[in-house]
Amino acid sequence: MVHIYLYDARTNALGGLLFGLADADWQPVTVTDDFFERQLDLLAPEGCADRPVLMWAHSRAVKHIARLRRAGCCNPVLVLRGTRDPEAAMETLDAGADDDIVGPLTGHELRARVNAITRRFHGHAAASINVGDVTAFFDGRDPEVAGQPMKLSQRELAIFQQIALAAPRVVSKSRIYDAVYGMADDQPFDKVIDVYIHRIRRKIEEMSPLGDPHIRTLRGRGYKLDPAESDETTAPLPPRGSTHVVQKAQLG
Repeated sequence: MVHIYLYDARTNALGGLLFGLADADWQPVTVTDDFFERQLDLLAPEGCADRPVLMWAHSRAVKHIARLRRAGCCNPVLVLRGTRDPEAAMETLDAGADDDIVGPLTGHELRARVNAITRRFHGHAAASINVGDVTAFFDGRDPEVAGQPMKLSQRELAIFQQIALAAPRVVSKSRIYDAVYGMADDQPFDKVIDVYIHRIRRKIEEMSPLGDPHIRTLRGRGYKLDPAESDETTAPLPPRGSTHVVQKAQLG
């Protein structure tokens, strides 16, 4: 599930959208005015900048958007309104909103809009990137390896997409953890990220014509999606057939 902050100044104004959000694998987190007045620190940790904020158009929307941006929050901000109002839309966009939408809006359309905003924020103009044998998609699809789809679990895909979004840069484990688990009620040990990445690398390696896992571990820095390289800081993948045991890692 992908978390989305949902702010609604009107009672049940966005209620009809909740079913669509669940169908598109969104996990709404309802926030109030206090969120914008006192809790902007929740958006500060690494990995939180990708969580979108959806709010209903109302008199306080511009104020809340402006405060988010002044606080340095880079999260995608989308405003939903019931009727077309060009002047009001210009005001919210000038305040820092990424999109101003006239409803009704489906969960899948919202996800497509957020994906477009997020990939551009990370410097990707296209809906996919090719890295060696791997094709990573930014629309929720499983990646491909050598032209063949690679099936990932929901959690594996969420982790892989954080690494793909950062490509060709390095992404830290803490950023991945905060993006995937930061708002979960029951948070596992951070070692669980290593377990999932080990699984993803194995799957890529098995499908790659050259047996290349593509995901590099740079000690003390994080992970990078990159074709085979000779960088001595890249940790080697355990030999095929080896047993990788991690204690206390809770898989979700």
